[in-house]
Amino acid sequence: MVAFALGAVDFLVFPTVTISVLNSAGNLLGMPAIPSRVTEFWAVLAVAYMVLVAAFCWEATNQAGVDPQPVRFLVLGKATSSLVSILYFVVVVHAFAFLANFLVDGFIAAGTWLLLRGVKI
Repeated sequence: MVAFALGAVDFLVFPTVTISVLNSAGNLLGMPAIPSRVTEFWAVLAVAYMVLVAAFCWEATNQAGVDPQPVRFLVLGKATSSLVSILYFVVVVHAFAFLANFLVDGFIAAGTWLLLRGVKI
């Protein structure tokens, strides 16, 4: 939950810095950059999404047991983010930011799904 809450702060306060860091990493790999200027509209949506994910994590672990429903929503959101990122990477531009998001959110989705399968309800 804390990681997603910090992600919300990052997206709100440092949206262009985050893209610049990803572009720099991609540049080292010879990959093209994506524009570092993020419009406020997309930053607002990203912050809202990260807050929602943090709330799902909080709700899932707030009681004695784990409530799997909010965690399923987390898996759905992260899987969607990962798949759309790889689609952009393949179809639009081979930018490292898209590849990195595909990998990070894909690992979060897959790992969370595997952990969820082991939870006794």
